[in-house]
Amino acid sequence: MSTTTTAPAAAPAPSRSGPRLSGLTWLVWRQHRAAFWTGLAITAASIACFAYQRANMMDYLTTIGWPHPKSPGWSTGFEIYDSRLSNTSSALGLLMPVLVGVFLGAPLIASDLEHGTGKLVTSQAMSRGRWLAMKLGMAVLVVTVCTAALSTAFGWWLGPVRKENKALYWLAGSATGPLPVALTLLTMVGGVAIGMVLRRTLLSMVVTFGFAVTVQLIWASYWLHLGRVVTVTTHDGVGEGTFPKLPEAAYDMEPSYLTGSGKLLDQGSCAVETEQAINSCLHEKDIVGWAVDYLPPSQLPPMLWTGSAILLALTAAVGVFIFWWGRKRLY
Repeated sequence: MSTTTTAPAAAPAPSRSGPRLSGLTWLVWRQHRAAFWTGLAITAASIACFAYQRANMMDYLTTIGWPHPKSPGWSTGFEIYDSRLSNTSSALGLLMPVLVGVFLGAPLIASDLEHGTGKLVTSQAMSRGRWLAMKLGMAVLVVTVCTAALSTAFGWWLGPVRKENKALYWLAGSATGPLPVALTLLTMVGGVAIGMVLRRTLLSMVVTFGFAVTVQLIWASYWLHLGRVVTVTTHDGVGEGTFPKLPEAAYDMEPSYLTGSGKLLDQGSCAVETEQAINSCLHEKDIVGWAVDYLPPSQLPPMLWTGSAILLALTAAVGVFIFWWGRKRLY
């Protein structure tokens, strides 16, 4: 009598819990995982650094009796923290958009077009529109998360002292809120568009660098015009103690002389050597006081949101161009 043995059934493979990337999502992440992970790691390290710097700053402020310093010379010891805040704001507002545009935006599509990867992917029952949407959407998501986290963390670091120094309030303050996000997205999406048109990675990176720098220069020249300027005038002469008192942390423009007829004259109008000659000039030109244009500190938040809306609208327009070009002239 023969007996047969049945091999034991193979145990089912353990299921892996948690979300898993698959298909096109997995492919895009794998293609750009080095850039994405680098951005996330730099963001985490920067936030930890901001927290450390804020703790040090708060320790110093506590020792001087903040918010009512015991010594009038407290600002001298605060210079090192002022410098760190200013340098960090420059990195977030100026350097970060350029780096993201050059090293993420420019190669995002240009690399695939240069090496034929994009044509291979879209020939495998994958539409160009879906491929572009996934590539651009994932990059936009990562950049938005990283820049929003950095902007929020920097605003938290700056918060206790932001109104104690006009330069910190206006220059460092512009590196908080939505503006770094909008500015970085514009340079990144602009880099993607440049890469699609030029189809060469290195050339696209060089041109994107020029584009990002140009955006920065234009923004630096015009963003203050987004505010509503307030003018204050005096009629008490232009001697010592006659300059008008402005609100704390107000951004004052170049002051002008005010004449009795209401005409404004440049400060250099009476730039003569002797005090007697100056007084004679002031009398001759009928200068009766000052006229000063300034931006109240309350103007900064709406200026940042208005500027961000403009930048995001430009980003959306570039995004529309990317999909139009990609669907019609990608290959």
